[in-house]
Amino acid sequence: MDLRGKVALVTGAGSGIGRATALRVAAEGAAVVVDDIDDAGGRETVQLIEAARGRAAFVHADVSSESDVWRMVSFAQETFGGLDALVNNAGVYISAPFFPDADVTRWSRVLDVYLRGVMLCTHYAIEAMRQRGGGAIVNISSGAGIGFRSHDAPEYAAAKAAVARLTAALAPLAEQEGVRVNCVCPGWVDTPASRRTLASMTRDEWPASEAPATMRTAEEIADAVVELVRDDSLAGRVMLYYEGEERRLLPVEKEG
Repeated sequence: MDLRGKVALVTGAGSGIGRATALRVAAEGAAVVVDDIDDAGGRETVQLIEAARGRAAFVHADVSSESDVWRMVSFAQETFGGLDALVNNAGVYISAPFFPDADVTRWSRVLDVYLRGVMLCTHYAIEAMRQRGGGAIVNISSGAGIGFRSHDAPEYAAAKAAVARLTAALAPLAEQEGVRVNCVCPGWVDTPASRRTLASMTRDEWPASEAPATMRTAEEIADAVVELVRDDSLAGRVMLYYEGEERRLLPVEKEG
C-alpha cells in the first residue's frame, strides 16, 4: 500500500513506538488519526506532525472500551473521509505484582488493553476498510509472546502471544476482504515505558529482566511497521525485530 493520500489510525500514539509510527506514517503522506488516553501526549504528536507539514488529528479513546473504539473509527471517517491503515499499538504500564499474585482487576486491565483492545479496533477498522475496498492492519506484539519460556508478567506474555496468533489466524482476510493483517514483535525498545520499567528495578534485578545494553529505537519499529503496510504480498505474518538482530519473518507453519 502506498500511504500517500491514505488515512491511518495509530493507537497509543502519544509517545514511544506509537508516536514514532504516527510521525513516520505522516511522513509517507498519510493523514493520521492520533489516539491516546494521554491528551497532552497525543496533542503533542499532532503538533509534531503538523510542524512537519503533515495532517493529523487527535482523539481521546480507550481501546478497551467498545464505545470509545467505535467513536474513534467514526472520527477517522468523519475527519479524513475513511480509514485505510490501522496500527494497534496502545498499551498500559504494568508493574509487580503480576498474575497470579495481582488482583483480578489489575491483570484483567492488561488483557483488556493488549488483547481485547486489538480485537475491538480490528473489528471496527475492518468495517470501515470495507468501504474503501480494503486496507492494512499492523499489530504491535512483543518478543514476550514468542516461544514457551517463563516470563515475569504472565498476563502480558499471554496477551502478546494471543496477538501474534490472532494475526496469523486472520491471514484469509487478505483474500476475503482485501485487508492484510500483520504483526511486529519487538524485543526491548527504548521508550518512556521501558525506561520507567528499568528505573523501577534494582541493579540486581536487571540481569533477570534480560534487558540489553543497547535497545531498538522506536523509529526502527516504525520503519518495520511501514514495511508491512507497503508490502502487499504479506498477510498474517509475524515479524521479529530484536535488539542486535535483523528483522525477520517467522515462517508460515504447515497444518498437521
